[in-house]
Amino acid sequence: MSRTVARKTGILLLGVWLFPAICPAAGDVVMKAMRDELNRSMTQLRLEQLDKPYFISYHVRDRRSLDASATFGALLSGDVTRTRYLTVQVRVGDYQHDNSNFMTYPPQSNGLTENVLLPVDDDYQELRRHIWLATDTAYKEALEMLSRKRGALENRKAREDLPDFSKEQPATALAPFSPIEMNLAQAETLVRDLSAVFRNSPEIYTSSTSLNVSDTKSWYINSEGSAVTEESSAATFMAMAQTQAVDGTELPDWVMASANSVEALPKPPDLARQITAMADRLARMRQAPIIDHYNGPVLFEGPSGAEVLSQVFIPKLLAMRAPASDNSQMEAYAAQNVSRFQDRLGSRVLPDFMSVTDDPTQSSYQGTPLAGGHTVDEEGVRARPTTLVENGYLKTLLNARDPVSGISQSTGSYRTFGAQPSNVIINVTEGLSEAQLKDELMTMVKRRNKEFGLLVRGVGREVYRVYPDGREELIRVGQIDGLDEAAFKDLTAASRDMTVYTIPFAAYGGRLYPGQAGAPLVSFVAPSMLFEDLSLKPPTGELPRLPLSKHPFFDK
Repeated sequence: MSRTVARKTGILLLGVWLFPAICPAAGDVVMKAMRDELNRSMTQLRLEQLDKPYFISYHVRDRRSLDASATFGALLSGDVTRTRYLTVQVRVGDYQHDNSNFMTYPPQSNGLTENVLLPVDDDYQELRRHIWLATDTAYKEALEMLSRKRGALENRKAREDLPDFSKEQPATALAPFSPIEMNLAQAETLVRDLSAVFRNSPEIYTSSTSLNVSDTKSWYINSEGSAVTEESSAATFMAMAQTQAVDGTELPDWVMASANSVEALPKPPDLARQITAMADRLARMRQAPIIDHYNGPVLFEGPSGAEVLSQVFIPKLLAMRAPASDNSQMEAYAAQNVSRFQDRLGSRVLPDFMSVTDDPTQSSYQGTPLAGGHTVDEEGVRARPTTLVENGYLKTLLNARDPVSGISQSTGSYRTFGAQPSNVIINVTEGLSEAQLKDELMTMVKRRNKEFGLLVRGVGREVYRVYPDGREELIRVGQIDGLDEAAFKDLTAASRDMTVYTIPFAAYGGRLYPGQAGAPLVSFVAPSMLFEDLSLKPPTGELPRLPLSKHPFFDK
């Protein structure tokens, strides 16, 4: 099919298509506009004698965001914004073979990611117009991509003839909206006051505080009968600081707290204490010795254990379909992003005393709120608990509706960036107390005739030498080497006490990408963990010079 043909407009009436009845809440103009345009598109949208859509979905997000930041007691920015945008997905062909899971060169749209801004006014006719035009564009893109895909794969035999899209049971969850308050003046006061805490820390060179609050109303509807309305909110406070060691090494650190609302964050006095502790730690670290080389046991205590899991291990538990392509280099590159765990179902990936469950239905853990819950995912599939690792053995991966080898159905885990975790809960059947873990660290040190072991505390930037007599010494380290998913298989021990650690989480291709805008909150319930054999690499690169004069605020 040529581009010219693909762009012709030929809308034919196909007769009455029976769309499952969806009853929007009274007065819900957005859902009504989506429903009416979906019905019309499924019955009338067809270009000449080409494929008609077999699946269409609409997802509208109405997002309000508050952002405030300050430095050293002075406000940097403060704003409240609102945007409403639509994502249209049009699939042509059938569930077995459609316009997905294929890349072409040069890259072009495939009809699955058509995004447009919508008016924030609930104007039914104007909403319909935007949805109509976006659907028309997505349909033409879908036809073009399917044509290219069929041509490229016509004489190629796939190793495994997987369906392109899984069939799932429709899900309906029409929850009422309950917007949270956006108090800009309060947010500006918070970040300004907390940034002023650094006025007591002359050894901190740069610092800032920020607060981001988001509240997103979401409408989702698809041609299978799924219909969802839900509201999600998130608040993240961050304080960042940086100084330099006496040898010039740059020393960054930060305090971060995330929750579903500002009220659920730690109170300002608690945040101030955390900021003061961070500043004091950085001041001590300026004088701390640096260790270039080390090989031996390392204990990740408290939140640092959850951080290591979230950065290294959990991203490997996300399935991803490697698309085919008409360009061999693009196809090879895409294949590199597939988790190695997809070929290891049934293999041992953790010690037999550990199991991992993703549970979007759980709202708290022993009284501590969990922030990653949802009822239906962003592909219209009902969320449910999924056991990923059982007694050390890999059972399955979190998956979207693109089947991969060994995983034919969705786990109800599609969130913004593909399959993502929600609330990750680690279960330890032979857990030790924190004191026993430290004793075990010292036992390893003595067995290997080491002078000391390493203890990582806080959130991964606070490292201590621990001597056999129990003495701890703050140190600076280079890069920890050997801490990959394979290291977790030989994990020596873990604590029975758990830490709840919540962060904005966006992972793709087995890697975590921190700081991604719109990343959903994910909560981790994780233990402290003891590794027997990790190494340190020395820092690389030239060291910057120290400032030539003192911080002007303290030069008195």
